[in-house]
Amino acid sequence: MELLPEWAPGIHPLIIHFPIALLSLAVSLTVLAIFYNPKWITKSTLGLYVVGTLGALASYISGKDAADSIGLNFKAELAIGTHSDWALYTLIYFGVFTVLYYVVFFTLKKESILFRVISAALAIIGFLILGQAAEYGGRLVFEYGLGVQK
Repeated sequence: MELLPEWAPGIHPLIIHFPIALLSLAVSLTVLAIFYNPKWITKSTLGLYVVGTLGALASYISGKDAADSIGLNFKAELAIGTHSDWALYTLIYFGVFTVLYYVVFFTLKKESILFRVISAALAIIGFLILGQAAEYGGRLVFEYGLGVQK
């Protein structure tokens, strides 16, 4: 039995949207926590960062596997390299950010407005890095036609 449907070009396009959505929601809640901060927002946000970062790891691994399995022209290879670089930056950034978020909010129990503002600013930076990875991934699909056929 095959894990992927026959029409799917690979697993990467099927899983990549989950970490994008989860991390985007986590960043949104981190910003919301500046203005409205019940305990459930902080706890939920940590869960979203953890699951989103693990999803980003799975997406990065599946993307590297997909890139290694296809032969492309030079321009497409450069575009894949750029996308891969931004995906790695995203993974590292959110990995470090998630650990720091856990330490500050759950180990040190610091939930002052200053920490919420700093975490929101850092989360927005991560979101911008994620946006770059997504931008280059979208270009691979719409400019080079990758992932639209087996």
